[in-house]
Amino acid sequence: MHTFHPISKELFFKITILKTMMYCGVLWGLYRDGWAMSNDGEDYIFPFWLNGLQAHRYAKKHWPHYTPKRITPQDFEVALLPTLTRIHATPALYTANKKFKLTTAQMRHFFFTPRQFVIA
Repeated sequence: MHTFHPISKELFFKITILKTMMYCGVLWGLYRDGWAMSNDGEDYIFPFWLNGLQAHRYAKKHWPHYTPKRITPQDFEVALLPTLTRIHATPALYTANKKFKLTTAQMRHFFFTPRQFVIA
């Protein structure tokens, strides 16, 4: 007989975020003559949000000269992905109280890969 152990709050949070990310279909970044980036210790961070209102609130408090902009698949492939790759920036989903870092490959998979739904 197998014994199941409860998962940690951190793992539960990550699973919940990943599920939400896969179905939201819309991402938001901050923009002003280019996408906003920050520095997290030694890493460049590209912050993004699942919700335009959250992005607006963050910009108002931290980057008042930037405005929320929807990240389209074309924006991601043509402008954002090459820049993130070139400067080795880490995409990070910002939520109300957490920052969830991803790789660019994970970002592409969860947000910009067309979904195939099978109906049984």
